Amino acid sequence: MTSANKNILTLCLFLAMIAGVCQADHEEDSWVFNRQGMFKVSQGNLSEAIRDFEKACQLNPFNDTALTNLACARNNLGVLLAQQKQYEEAIRQFDAAKAQKPEDISIRLNLLSILVNLKNSAAVEKEAREIITIRPNDVEIGLKVAAALQKTENTNAAVATLLELTERVPDNADVHATLGRLLQRCGQLDESSYHLKRAHELNPADPEIAKNLERLSREVSVEASTSTYTSVHFSLTCPDTFTSDWSEEMLRLLEDAYEEIGRQLDFYPSQRSQVVILQTETFRKVHDLPEWAGGVYDGRIRLPVPTRNIRPAVVKDAVMHEYTHHVIYLITSGSCPIWLNEGLAQIFENNYQNIERWTYPDQKSEFKSFSEIDQLFRLNPSRKQAAILYKASLITSARLVQKYDWDRIAGFLEYLGMGYDLNRAATEAFSADFAELEKICLLIEKIE
Repeated sequence: MTSANKNILTLCLFLAMIAGVCQADHEEDSWVFNRQGMFKVSQGNLSEAIRDFEKACQLNPFNDTALTNLACARNNLGVLLAQQKQYEEAIRQFDAAKAQKPEDISIRLNLLSILVNLKNSAAVEKEAREIITIRPNDVEIGLKVAAALQKTENTNAAVATLLELTERVPDNADVHATLGRLLQRCGQLDESSYHLKRAHELNPADPEIAKNLERLSREVSVEASTSTYTSVHFSLTCPDTFTSDWSEEMLRLLEDAYEEIGRQLDFYPSQRSQVVILQTETFRKVHDLPEWAGGVYDGRIRLPVPTRNIRPAVVKDAVMHEYTHHVIYLITSGSCPIWLNEGLAQIFENNYQNIERWTYPDQKSEFKSFSEIDQLFRLNPSRKQAAILYKASLITSARLVQKYDWDRIAGFLEYLGMGYDLNRAATEAFSADFAELEKICLLIEKIE
């Protein structure tokens, strides 16, 4: 070997040694920054921790521990930002965490929850599809995704998600039962029957599935001889014996309810709301309800009408009442307390512009808490007991509207739909804790 070649070989070995030393230094520095980041996480300083984890990953792109910590810190920061209602920045953190750990379902579910709260239907559907792609056979995840899609009124996507899940996991009773109930609420009774029967075969001991099947059988027996009419925002199903003129008048009443209630609660359903009209005798046959019930809401608005000769205007109050339940369900994702749900429905049923006539400023309630009213509602009360509960709900809700205003009532409902508990929702909407609302509305004691 010539002297020149020896020199070249020596230089290459020297450079390799330097590179190895530098690489080792970078790896060690990467772990130093990772430890610094962990310390800052323990102090609750997530923003600075993220910068340390990012530096650790830059120094050593193969440091999986630092990468995992970075994604976790961004996810935790996103949760905190969401709690502070800084939704845009929260989404940015979740998106970054998702890019660093795309297989982490918890990050994606947190992002999905924010998008649901913002009622961003298109973004929810996109994220839902990505989650299903990662966990195509995970029943729990599939049910959560379908629920998220329903909360943004994307019923078609929810049905499609559950249908695909039944194909991949054909023997799961929960999936068939959930799909069957959803199809039943959509009025697709034949398809609902198939999935509920399949759920019953897979889990014959579940009383709720058996109950749904029984009620579905009664529905099918009476809805076979019905006709359906549509307007811009409603789909109306009523007996064939009712004329098209009658149906058109009913649709006009429903559109009026859409505008009036939507204006006060600042919410307008994006999909057509489904309404089913049955003659009173048939209504009682189909629905296992107390004899005093004047309607029912179970995803579809169901109203009894005494005879086909009665004009729709006669049942306008019931229309307003049940449509209010529909809107509140969509806003709160079904988490509104009963006293407020029934109270607001009665307010809209009875001319919402005259709140003062129900507030009775000096009349104390016989109930000591809102939860007591709700509990008694759930115990299938008699007509007399129900009348007392409805009156209490009306008075307490009217006092709440009078004390605050419709904008803040709408905000309270929205916070409930975002998953806030009652106390936090009250604090955000009214700057008062829930116990103070009880004092104001039930007159438990004088508020100075």
